[in-house]
Amino acid sequence: MEPRRRQRGFARRPRLRTVGGVLASFSLIGLLGACAGGATAATGNGDHVTIKIGDSFSATHPIGRSGTKVFLETLQKQGPEAGLEIEYFASGQLGKQRDMPALLRTGVAQIAAVSPAYVGTQLPAANVGDLPGFTEDSCVGATAMRTIMSEGTTLFEKELRPNDIRPLWVAYIPAYEVLGSDFSVSSPKDVEGTILRSTGGAADRVVDELGAAGVSMPIGDLYEAVSRGTVQGTLASPISITPYKLEEVMNFSTLGARLGSFTVTYSTSQKLWEALDDDQRAVLAKAADRAQGAACKEINTSLETSRQAMRDAGVKFVPVDSATRPQWEAVAAPVREKWVRDLEASGHPAQQVLAEFEAALKEAQK
Repeated sequence: MEPRRRQRGFARRPRLRTVGGVLASFSLIGLLGACAGGATAATGNGDHVTIKIGDSFSATHPIGRSGTKVFLETLQKQGPEAGLEIEYFASGQLGKQRDMPALLRTGVAQIAAVSPAYVGTQLPAANVGDLPGFTEDSCVGATAMRTIMSEGTTLFEKELRPNDIRPLWVAYIPAYEVLGSDFSVSSPKDVEGTILRSTGGAADRVVDELGAAGVSMPIGDLYEAVSRGTVQGTLASPISITPYKLEEVMNFSTLGARLGSFTVTYSTSQKLWEALDDDQRAVLAKAADRAQGAACKEINTSLETSRQAMRDAGVKFVPVDSATRPQWEAVAAPVREKWVRDLEASGHPAQQVLAEFEAALKEAQK
């Protein structure tokens, strides 16, 4: 589908349309201009430029119904004067999560939801926020990740800029737990020898440290896999459990194990960002600020809602208390240490990135 162009001299009112029965495109006002095959610079001379935004979230996902919705609505209201138009493609219509950096590079999309866990070979240090042992507050985590992904930081200058990626706003899904269908999880030893679905990236390292066998599969396939007994559980946030009815096949879960998080960055191309004028960048920055605030609040609320729905379905939560906390930290600490060692050995500044993230977390917690 080619971007719809506006005729110079007048602006049509932004409108919402659907493609294939799915919310697919807002004829909104946006930023940056490009079409597949080559980028068109935004000159700020009155031309209307259309860009495509692609992600993998539905309108009912906590990120989709909060951050993404606010992002698009803000652009719709404040973008027209900047001469910018956006088309939005939800639910993976432009590509899968692992394809998002390529969509930005090729110009198929100009804003894409890039998740470091799915592109570990391209953005290994950006996976720092998904390591275990950190915050369970989505707003704290998102603020810290956005801080260390800004211009001038080690992560931006050494990894994001070379890959032509500029994060605009961050959605941070925290509170990864171990969930079991046929085994309780009172301690890490209970997980040894089990078969767990993993999300990739840092989560794979946690599964290995727990002594479990990791299986990579879309979460949408997990219900059937657990029902058949081919997978015994998963490493995930409660937020990801209830949308797929997994509380029906999961019987046990840790509570407060802090085994990792999942980071999503709505990103654009650095080259295209630099082609914008000041007014266009200001519109985008305001939309990004509002989107991140809405997303983290919704995620925090959804976390508690999902936990209650799991309890109502009969899932037994095993809280991590002062007596068992050292056991789970004994899993998290080696994962972080090995992550640093492995990335440093391959030339990535992992130690500095981790230090900057920990400092940003402390600042965000204030």
